[in-house]
Amino acid sequence: MGKYKKGILGAFSGKIGTVVGSSWNGIEYMRSLPKPSTKAPTDQQLIHRAKFGMVTGFLKPIGNLVNLGYKSQASGMTGYNVATADMMASAIMGIYPNLEIDYTKVLFSKGNLTGVFSVAPTSPNPAELKVTWADNSGSGIGLAADKVVVLMYNPAKSAFVYNLNNGAERSVGEETISLPAEFSGDTVQVWIALMTADKKTFSTSIHAGQIVVA
Repeated sequence: MGKYKKGILGAFSGKIGTVVGSSWNGIEYMRSLPKPSTKAPTDQQLIHRAKFGMVTGFLKPIGNLVNLGYKSQASGMTGYNVATADMMASAIMGIYPNLEIDYTKVLFSKGNLTGVFSVAPTSPNPAELKVTWADNSGSGIGLAADKVVVLMYNPAKSAFVYNLNNGAERSVGEETISLPAEFSGDTVQVWIALMTADKKTFSTSIHAGQIVVA
């Protein structure tokens, strides 16, 4: 519902009939309502919409993690938006309409902190995920006290598990995460990244592999 502010020739806000009134930087203006498009979407528009829906559906449950992990890459937008653009550009494979996610190219963080190598995920006990890595404290700008962030995704359950607040330190070389009991027998995707103790700087995450949960 629109509201007149200065009479019939003055400014107003909101929608009245076929026009919309608003203001920006103290300047009052009005514009016509956009007309619904009668054109059929192009193939490129359909592909873009399909990719966008797939990516946002995947990233939305971990939006807080992605915003933090991509914070250093965001300028004039959110980390989530940057991550969305990255995933759309690099991590969707197939030919429309048969599109799917390439988990090996998914990132949940991007930054210049030194990452880790020789990463190996296992499931030594029922409903348990264990990730090991080589301690490279002192390599580049990596410190022993940097924290590990492990992200796990279960495609069969469309569910994530991650350890943003209680990850092991880089120097420990391993991290164990308890999973829901119903994950046993499912194949899960695993990623790992490092962050400074104050959560301000991240490494670029890597796909650590996939495992079947015991």
